[in-house]
Formats: sequence, C-alpha cells, structure tokens
Amino acid sequence: MTDAWAGMDRGTPWFLLIESQGHCAPQEAGFRRDALAQARSGRPVLMFLVQDGVALALPDSDAELDSFQAAGGRLAADRFSLTQRGMDESGLRPAVRVTGMDEVAGWMLDPDVRVVWH
Repeated sequence: MTDAWAGMDRGTPWFLLIESQGHCAPQEAGFRRDALAQARSGRPVLMFLVQDGVALALPDSDAELDSFQAAGGRLAADRFSLTQRGMDESGLRPAVRVTGMDEVAGWMLDPDVRVVWH
C-alpha cells in the first residue's frame, strides 16, 4: 500500500473491515469487537464506515471503536454516506479519515489486504 496514512507496510498482510451497519445491541457488535481484538494483537487493521455505519464516526458513539482507535486501529468514513446523512466532517471523532470509494477501491485491490464486509 502506498498510502502513508493507512500505515500498512507493503508485503505485510492487513485487514480492511467495512462496516455498513450503525448502532446495534451490544451483543450484535461482534464485528467491531473482532476489529478491536485484531488491533490489540498488533495486526494492521483499517475499518471503513459506510452507509449507516458512518453514524459510528461520531465521538463517543461506540466504546469498541474508542478502544479500537486507542489500540492503533485506523478509522475511515465514506464522504458520500456522511453527506447523505447530513453529517459534517468537523463533528467526527478524532483521527477519522474522510474518503471516497476511489481510495477504498485502491485499498481493496492491494494484494496484501484481507477484506471483510459487514
């Protein structure tokens, strides 16, 4: 991967986790708990929030994502989904990268990436 922000070294496998679902019951937040477990174990993980998942980009919206970011996980949000929901980029949790599907497509085509869509 050539994107320095994502922090992934070429030749090192990394996870791109795509979260399309917003808030849910704590017992249904397993996808985000899995992301946290991967980040805590030192694996490179980037979670991309899209569709209803962009609601999780708000500060203090999800304890799993707070911990995920604290453990070194990277968080990105889809610009189009934010716009469609009337969300302003300035009101997002710290260190969220707002991006478009063109960049996400590049991430998905990286031969080192393992993509999981939820």
